[in-house]
Amino acid sequence: MRKLTRKKWKDPGIVMVILLSLIALIVWIWWPTDTYLAGISLAGWAMFVCFFIWLALTVAYVVWMEKLEKKEVE
Repeated sequence: MRKLTRKKWKDPGIVMVILLSLIALIVWIWWPTDTYLAGISLAGWAMFVCFFIWLALTVAYVVWMEKLEKKEVE
């Protein structure tokens, strides 16, 4: 198996997976807490807010990939 070089650590796919895994890990660690806001668990609210974070990360990923592809064509 090849070593991950510095260039591969900057690959948008790897960065996206790491960020999404960290967000999911935070929510799953926090899940057992029994704190409620408006009758909904704070973990539930966190998941709802994370949807928008994931959406923003996806848009950033697409823009990043398009810039990389455009750079390769030139």
